Amino acid sequence: MYKRSISSLRVLPFVLLIFLSTFSFAQKKTKLNSSLAFPANADQNVELLNNYLNALIAGNVNAARSYLAPDYMEYGPSAEDSLTLSQVLESWGMVNNQRSEQAITNRKAMSIKVKSGPDAGEYVMGWGTYHWKEKSSGTELDLPFHIVSKVDNGKLQMSSLMYDRAGVREKMGYVTIPPNVDPDAYLIRQVIEKETTAWINNDGKTMGSFWADLPYTAHTVTDELGKAYDITASEIGELVARLSTQKPNKPGTTFNNTKYNIRPNGNAAWVTFEQTFLFPDGTKTVNLESRYLEKIDGLWKIIHMTSIPKR
Repeated sequence: MYKRSISSLRVLPFVLLIFLSTFSFAQKKTKLNSSLAFPANADQNVELLNNYLNALIAGNVNAARSYLAPDYMEYGPSAEDSLTLSQVLESWGMVNNQRSEQAITNRKAMSIKVKSGPDAGEYVMGWGTYHWKEKSSGTELDLPFHIVSKVDNGKLQMSSLMYDRAGVREKMGYVTIPPNVDPDAYLIRQVIEKETTAWINNDGKTMGSFWADLPYTAHTVTDELGKAYDITASEIGELVARLSTQKPNKPGTTFNNTKYNIRPNGNAAWVTFEQTFLFPDGTKTVNLESRYLEKIDGLWKIIHMTSIPKR
């Protein structure tokens, strides 16, 4: 009897420890989930969001309207952006006229419920990749996005939409110009540096796209031996293609342009600068560069280029 009593006394603290640990874990678990829960109609909320997005990309504005509350508001992607129901549908009406092959891939969604407080209610969130083709240019684009919507009485009442607007604008060919910068000077510098980047990459086709194919277009080069020669615009792509096979620029070559002097004047511009090439073996060359450009159909194109080794 004595031994049994001792055994029971030894087991009791162990049992109590398990009970208290389980109780403590349960308390913590309950605390972590005290403000959020999965709503009973989570599947319906997910279906509501998916139906709304499907209606938008299908160009069915009336169907899209049926999934929205009359006071629907949409926010994002930046903190200052907001659209009313009518503005959202008007915007998508224009979008559908400009795009084709719209689809959403890698789609996922879930619904949660905020139990109390100023944000109490049911929410549905979704994310995926929005794909489309621009009708005007044929450019195909993919845009990852994330949307969080509040659901009230079976309608979307509010949505917060997040995506990389700057990235997609750049892919579409838009340019963001910093404040207090002359737009033409900024665009001219971009043309010059993109043309040099294409040269480094041995990409004659891209390099030639920054040149105007006109009778008076020329690239005047003076090599380190003092020999000078001209290359016409139509020959530039051929030259790069030939050099990329015979003497290609090595991976890791970089350049830096300094001392820019850019003088736009209407549809023409004169530019001078210094260009430093740094090669993978640690050597470098510095050239004195000049460019003459003309604006053709709204785009700056290189007309003449002179490159002289700096002594």
